[in-house]
Amino acid sequence: MGDVLSGGGEGQRLGERWAALPRKVRRVTLAATALVLLAVATGFALTTRPDAAPRGTQRVPYPVHSTRITFVRVLDVDARKRTFAVEMRATTADPVLIERIGQDYATLDLVLRPSRPVKVEPGRPKALLLRVRVVSCLGLPLRARLPYLEVTLRNARATQVLSFIPGDHYARSLTRVFRTVCGPSRGPSTGTP
Repeated sequence: MGDVLSGGGEGQRLGERWAALPRKVRRVTLAATALVLLAVATGFALTTRPDAAPRGTQRVPYPVHSTRITFVRVLDVDARKRTFAVEMRATTADPVLIERIGQDYATLDLVLRPSRPVKVEPGRPKALLLRVRVVSCLGLPLRARLPYLEVTLRNARATQVLSFIPGDHYARSLTRVFRTVCGPSRGPSTGTP
């Protein structure tokens, strides 16, 4: 006959010790273990899920993602005073404040009306009026090509600057205004478009 190998020691094994415990202690131990595992699993799920936000709140998008500003028209051109106005329209998916609108021509003075900041609400497009004065015709191009505007937007999440080109219609309108205000006899421009 061969030798029988055994696991060693004469003491009780884990299963035997568990069975030896009173029934009430085993139930409490199982319930506590289940609660600990459930708490660990819940904590893991809450901390690793994407875009976890506090209960009852929604994440507000960045203002440049929820706001759109479009060119409407140029109006009130006064060649004698060298002034004109630009009408824009702002729409948004979330409440936003328009704090500033600027442009890339150093010889133009631009002021947002009504006074800033302008509050834009979802579903309620807001007309923006930019009062512009030509400080000097030197440096203005004969033809405005891809002129851009910089708009400072602020909402509950962030303050951001949106740089955008309002489009060909805006560029053509500016070109007409520049030629009307500064006259056709002006020499070639050295400014950047």
